[in-house]
Amino acid sequence: MKFRALITLTALLASMTFSLSAHSGVEAVHHDLQVNLDPDTRSLSVSDHVRVQGGGEVIFYLAANMILTGIQVNDQATAHSRNAETLRLNLGTAGEHHILIEYRGRLSDLPKLPGSIDSGPMIASGKGSYLSAASAWHPIIQGVGATYRVALTLPNTQKAVVPGRLIKEETGSGQYHAVFTSEIPTQGIVLIAGPFIVNEIRHGDIVLRTYFPPDLKELASGYLESTAGYIDQYTQSIGAYPFSSFNIVSGPLPVGLGFPGMTYIGERVLQLPFIRFTSLGHEVLHNWWGNGVEVDYEHGNWAEGLTTYMADYAFAGGRDESNFVRQRTEWLRDYAALPPRRDHPVRSFISRSHDASQIIGYNKVAFIFHMLERRVGKEAFQQGIRNFWKLHKFQVAGWKDIQNAFEKVSGQNLGLFFDQWIDRSGAPRLVLSGLRYGSDSISFILSQPELPYSLNVPIRLVTKEGEKMYQAGIEGKASKVELPLSAPPVSISIDPDFDIFRRLDATEAPPILRDATLNSDTVVIFAGQDNEMEQAAIELANRLLDGPPKFADQSSGSLQERPILVIGQTLSVQQFLHKTNLPDTPKSLLGRGSARVWAARRLDSNGTPHPLLVIEANDNQALQALFRPLPHYGRRGYLVFQGRKAIEDGVWPAQAGPLSVIFD
Repeated sequence: MKFRALITLTALLASMTFSLSAHSGVEAVHHDLQVNLDPDTRSLSVSDHVRVQGGGEVIFYLAANMILTGIQVNDQATAHSRNAETLRLNLGTAGEHHILIEYRGRLSDLPKLPGSIDSGPMIASGKGSYLSAASAWHPIIQGVGATYRVALTLPNTQKAVVPGRLIKEETGSGQYHAVFTSEIPTQGIVLIAGPFIVNEIRHGDIVLRTYFPPDLKELASGYLESTAGYIDQYTQSIGAYPFSSFNIVSGPLPVGLGFPGMTYIGERVLQLPFIRFTSLGHEVLHNWWGNGVEVDYEHGNWAEGLTTYMADYAFAGGRDESNFVRQRTEWLRDYAALPPRRDHPVRSFISRSHDASQIIGYNKVAFIFHMLERRVGKEAFQQGIRNFWKLHKFQVAGWKDIQNAFEKVSGQNLGLFFDQWIDRSGAPRLVLSGLRYGSDSISFILSQPELPYSLNVPIRLVTKEGEKMYQAGIEGKASKVELPLSAPPVSISIDPDFDIFRRLDATEAPPILRDATLNSDTVVIFAGQDNEMEQAAIELANRLLDGPPKFADQSSGSLQERPILVIGQTLSVQQFLHKTNLPDTPKSLLGRGSARVWAARRLDSNGTPHPLLVIEANDNQALQALFRPLPHYGRRGYLVFQGRKAIEDGVWPAQAGPLSVIFD
């Protein structure tokens, strides 16, 4: 299973392509929905009493496969027009109007292939149902948020949930009934149903619930306990939890999604032991960033990166500073693997659609917040976070609002900082030259060969008396730096702990799997004669590569300047590598496990390095065992698998690089 990144409802809606013109004359909307869902027959019938404030023409967006059975305005039958997803009505004079829209439809069955759903499905089955807000299973007016009351009726073998406050829940006469309300305007409502076992605790005034399949009910107490801890943690660092409840829902779809006061996590992923301590915290935090403060998507999505910084980065680091350094290094290695043509400014990021967008929208943005915290100081950063929340709770906010919040608490002009990191693609590259020292000082030149950034560069200077850290402010193409010396120097390192988002030198970024998987020029070669194994290799390439695979045979002469992915049976792969003068299987991996994977670099005739990724498996079964786990190891340099289990993985050793100098 390939687990999709957890994304917020607002990101889903921002990625929708509406064919509608902007709404006109409507200022406020409230839905009162009566919903009957039968997952076994996949039938849906809805009665929506819509209260609007406004007049003139109003345009609703309703899924094209929903069949209208009745429509009234102010208790009177009314003329309307329907064209695919659009439903047009004329309200007449301005004021409060009551619209009744009744419809029914048949939903799609649960997909048979993992990951084969789009961003806006309407799916129903006895195993689980999912009606995305992006599907417009209920009427939506583009650009206008709506409050709502949703009354749900299903067979009593099922339970259902939507974001909001649970007002009523009962089972009787063979049916399940539940009523939810929300006074927070939203662009759409997600509905999730399944044969759930519900567990509930109260955490202060907040109701915490799990909706898990029967065979996963034992996981409920741990998830509820962890959720309570995350809510306490973020309440202390940001402000009070903004919703009345938090629901953790799990079903058969292999996705992860976040909504106001709710998250959906696929059944397979829910069982992974680390999810409680990583992804769950990320999703709880989204109730502040993305759902509590909504994103101004027209000017870029800041919420995923801020959530990654305050959740994932914090989890990875714990209390050990070396873990934080390791995480920043991994982000920079990911970026080093990103081909330049796939780079783009942070401001253009809306939601994750592939690994390349994650590197920018999650990793780079999180790194920007790390640099911002270093720039303004920890105390001012924490105060800026709290002020941003206080000012923009339940409002739409963008990068400019974040800038204003941190300028206010720090007293600094951060215009250049945000301009260069948000609106420019790329990253600075630092070059150290002209190093000289005497009895009382050491000096050198820090250059930026490309368009320069304004940077505060950390410098570690070690002398025979000990170690000192300095900060050097640089702005132009070349900056001279001079530091005092009180004893002979031992070593000097520029940005030794990777505190600047920058382009790594090749020696600092040893090869990883993503060097090949992110590159759209990568050519796939199958080494072997077994037809079934070749089909498995094709399937694995489709799962690994961040784009359609390009295949070539072993005799192809067009591989000289292309990244290569070699997949095949162990002996055939080793023979191919030897025959084509490619690097041999590393001795540390030879003969181990049922499959081995490693990344390397090869030089073309001009001495230019190109990515090489090799996957050798003992047999077809061993190759197929890599389908699910291997796509999750893009940051690794090598792996050894025994069946589906990675029994060893790691990154090839990095060298100090040209930004570090040891004196004789």
